[in-house]
Amino acid sequence: MNQLYLSLNKAGLMFSGHTECGEVDFIYLETDENGTTCSVDVNTFEILFEDVHENPNYEALSGTHTFQLEGTQYTMTAEEMGYQRYFNKWKEQGVFN
Repeated sequence: MNQLYLSLNKAGLMFSGHTECGEVDFIYLETDENGTTCSVDVNTFEILFEDVHENPNYEALSGTHTFQLEGTQYTMTAEEMGYQRYFNKWKEQGVFN
């Protein structure tokens, strides 16, 4: 995932923020029409897409993923999780090699 994070950072899509857990890295997703910034913290992103950790390219991220949250296992596509549109934007921006 490090190469993906480097590419996202270079594109200005990574930022750090302070939470109750301390300093956390985030991936910027979008700003909605109300001006609210939508993002995902890196830890959550890694849980959702751990199955492609070694090769997080566009095709792999766009596929089906199995992950566990709070003791429950899920299998969902990037589209079902709501991430596909961001991956499409990242591809257009040249984030993926």
